[in-house]
Amino acid sequence: MSRGRGRPRKFDEGEVRQAIMRCFWAKGYTATSLDDLAKATGLVRPSLYAAFGGKEDMFLAAMDDFAARTRGYLTDKVPSEASPAAALQAVFLAMLDLYQTDEGGRGCLVFSTATAEAPAHPEIRDKLQEQLERSDVQFRNLLQRHAQTAAPQSLDVAAALAAATLHSIGLRARSGVPRPALEEFAANAARGIEALITRSSGKQSPD
Repeated sequence: MSRGRGRPRKFDEGEVRQAIMRCFWAKGYTATSLDDLAKATGLVRPSLYAAFGGKEDMFLAAMDDFAARTRGYLTDKVPSEASPAAALQAVFLAMLDLYQTDEGGRGCLVFSTATAEAPAHPEIRDKLQEQLERSDVQFRNLLQRHAQTAAPQSLDVAAALAAATLHSIGLRARSGVPRPALEEFAANAARGIEALITRSSGKQSPD
């Protein structure tokens, strides 16, 4: 009788997935080796393959895990009565806390690391496009809640600009831009996006 078949896994899958995500987040896709992933997770390479597939499979799962981790930031960090600018700034600053830690500027796992791999990896490109579209939708929903009189077309434009601002914050954080400069960038962008929305609704943005 063969030993080992049917044995339960002796590791916490959620913890291992988080370790995989952190490894890719720190080093990017290309620079992360299977040995790096094995060291980060404490698993040997055959166990990694058996549980999570190849390197690209693990990266795709890491993209999903990162998106799930950040999804609540678009609602949980925003006061219900916030103005559009305050709502956007709350999201930008909450994400900045994630992008820039004591360990340095890591930026966004998805938009700071996946873009370089998209041309050569169709599945990563498709996942990236999916998450770009989801980001636009999430910002539109956020702005819809905090600018209910805005014209639909202006909300679409504002949501795309808000998503682009967040992507830029992630890139700037990863490149080492200091926190005060990033906070100023986020605040200015939030005010500019609010001005676009308020003009479409016929209201004046507060000074």
